Amino acid sequence: MNNTRKNHSVGKKGERETWPFLENNGYVRPSKEQRKRIKEFYEKHGKQIESRSFDAISYNEVCFIGKKAITLYEVKTTGIKRGKFIGEDFVGLGFTLSDNEKNNAELLKSKYKFIFVNLYKRTFKIYSLKDFFNSKISNIYKTWSIFIVKELE
Repeated sequence: MNNTRKNHSVGKKGERETWPFLENNGYVRPSKEQRKRIKEFYEKHGKQIESRSFDAISYNEVCFIGKKAITLYEVKTTGIKRGKFIGEDFVGLGFTLSDNEKNNAELLKSKYKFIFVNLYKRTFKIYSLKDFFNSKISNIYKTWSIFIVKELE
């Protein structure tokens, strides 16, 4: 298996392991209908969010969907099997941040957070964009993520 496929498989396994861990800690994946209602709520309040650019909501806020501004969470996970050890301070963690995630974070401010999950340590911490999107704390590189969705000819 080439490295790209291997890394993709490890990432998908980490993602599968992340959800039971987060659910045990009070976070759920919103359904398609819930995402639609969240997007509609924010649009009514003049905020155009990307509904596919967040992963989780707090279980405690599910009942408020469509009624008030709830906090949206983007999840970034470091899996159990990594080439490099990542400690509880997340030094060494690398991940992609999409333009839509960044825009949602800047638009919603305190209502958009990032959950950094360390599956090896079985811990997580919650951060805002400003906590890590800072050249004094992180190396930040512009990049393009491409996902081909139709056959190439």
